[in-house]
Order: sequence, then C-alpha cells, then structure tokens
Amino acid sequence: MIINTRPKAVSKKIIELCMQQKVECSHVHMSKIEFLSGTKKQQIHEEVVKNIHTFSNIIFTSQASAKFGSELFNKNPKMLNSKQNFFSVGDATQKILIDNGFKSITPSNKSSQGIIDLIKEKFPGKNLIFCGENSNMNLQNAFKGNMNEVVCYKLIFDINQLKNLPTSSAVILIYNFLTFEFIYKNLVENLMENKSFVLASERIKSEVSKIVEDTEILNKIYVSKSYMDEDMLEKAKDII
Repeated sequence: MIINTRPKAVSKKIIELCMQQKVECSHVHMSKIEFLSGTKKQQIHEEVVKNIHTFSNIIFTSQASAKFGSELFNKNPKMLNSKQNFFSVGDATQKILIDNGFKSITPSNKSSQGIIDLIKEKFPGKNLIFCGENSNMNLQNAFKGNMNEVVCYKLIFDINQLKNLPTSSAVILIYNFLTFEFIYKNLVENLMENKSFVLASERIKSEVSKIVEDTEILNKIYVSKSYMDEDMLEKAKDII
C-alpha cells in the first residue's frame, strides 16, 4: 500500500492519479495548512505593498502560496505593473493563479530548479518568493542577495493521524522534512520497521540522515526524481 501524507487541501491531484491508475493508496493527511493571520498577516501585506515595485519576478512555490498571494494582489490591484513576471512551480499552482486572474510562467522542468534556470537565463532582476515555513530553500539559496521571501503559511501536524497508518508494510510519500520528522519521532518503533519512504528531494534525504541512525530504516529510504505527484507515485510503485 502507498500512503499519501500531504495536507488535504493540496492532495486533489494525487488522489485523482491514484484513482486513474487504480493504485491502492491511503490518504493520511498528517498536517493541515495554516495561513498567517491577524497582525502578522497585516504586516506582510503592508511590507509587500510598500516594496512590490522593486521586484521584477514574483515566484510562487506552492498552491498555498499562490492562494495567499492572489488574495493580497486582488485586494491591491494597482500595486503591480505590466513588466513584472509571475512564476509558478507547477501546473496546480499555475491553475490557482489563473483562477484568481493572474497569468504565470511555469518552466518545462516543473520544479524550483526549473524556475532558477529560467530566471537566470531570461529574466534578470530582483525576486520575491512566496513560500511556507517548510520551504526547501532552493530558490532562496540560488538568488541569495537578490531576493526577498514572504513566508505566509505553516504546517500544523495532527498526532491523531498516526493511528490511520496501517500496521502492515507500506510505502509512505514524504514531501517535506517536517513530515518525516513528525512520523519518525512519534511512530512506535515496530511500526517503523515495515515502512519504506519516498522522499521528494535529496535535500530532504540529507536532513533525514541527520536524525536517523538505524541503518535498516535508512536502507528503505528512496528519493523521487522530483517532488511532483506523478514522480512520487511512480517511485513508490517501483518499490512495492
């Protein structure tokens, strides 16, 4: 069995893929997305409105970041200019922007690296990155000194979801380090022993190796070609 751990709000695509491919997959939403609100949200809005004119490229790293950014820009429609470029990391993120009235550029290599390569080749200028607390930092590191970031949401984990993991063997999809850390620190040892993990990037694997000492667990950790649902699912199918 394959276990999807993504928040319910961003699981629509992988649920559809599993149904189309008739893959046995249990959707155990380990966390939910919590957007910043109140004073913190207001401070972000004010800061973006004040400085948006200094950015050439506005980058959305996830569906959640696109929702937050779209709300902000629709509240202040005159803050943008026609020379600014919107970038989305993938099709699902792009669709949210389109649904809210914004066109965006998505690289053929639908990943943060794809955006990095595209901007460095064709779109010079300062970059504004909308992301969550669990950002993989690829974009920030690539554009260091020439970017600002808007951290607009975080993941809230639910300990009760661990009860929904099967006692039998399973392949668990991990899209960020925080999710692996949560499972690893809270799942009883005998349930970890018969689980394999597909990680969305080598960076996550590097972080995982810092907290896992058990060689048997490390030997059952695999890395997908990319974080995209299609690639994560294909890698999991190869393991089963």
